[in-house]
Amino acid sequence: MPASPADHSDDLLALARGGDVAAFSRLMEELQPRLLGQALAFCGESHRAQDLVQETMIAAWKSLHRFDGSCRFFTWLYVILLRQHQRALGWFSRRLPLATLEQQAAAKRFEPATSSEAEEAGAAEAELLRAMLTALSTRHREVVRLRFYTDASEAEIAAALGISPGTVKSRLHHALTKLRRMKEKVNRLREAAH
Repeated sequence: MPASPADHSDDLLALARGGDVAAFSRLMEELQPRLLGQALAFCGESHRAQDLVQETMIAAWKSLHRFDGSCRFFTWLYVILLRQHQRALGWFSRRLPLATLEQQAAAKRFEPATSSEAEEAGAAEAELLRAMLTALSTRHREVVRLRFYTDASEAEIAAALGISPGTVKSRLHHALTKLRRMKEKVNRLREAAH
């Protein structure tokens, strides 16, 4: 019976943890498209996303000895990607005041798109989601991204962030409540603009 892709990745990970740079490179080649997709969701810009992925891979190699297998390897990498992104943003990685988000929503006057404007509308919605996530505290933003961008379980998120599953559940609940409220407020601003 041939080995599954997961077995192959597990073998590469074991070799990489033993110091095999070539195995780590092959593992990163396999995971790079997923990491790049996540980085693009953060940055919205291809060049910056590629730089973020490279920085993440370097940081992952340097701290590979810390990976203990308590969560999926990609979940662990995602936390590194998220933290590298926050460092790259510097002062902006702190919360965006809700008033700023509201001003952006009112200024952009998100109008319903025609079929030819569908791509722009999708980009505007993606930008709105990024702004809403930025308005959350770092601890709330982390659990939302890990849960919905990497499909990590509450237990995996807890292991990756070093917190209890109950704390993950609580943070996720509060974050989603805040996001719903922001979305409702933006929708009211959109309606008022028409």
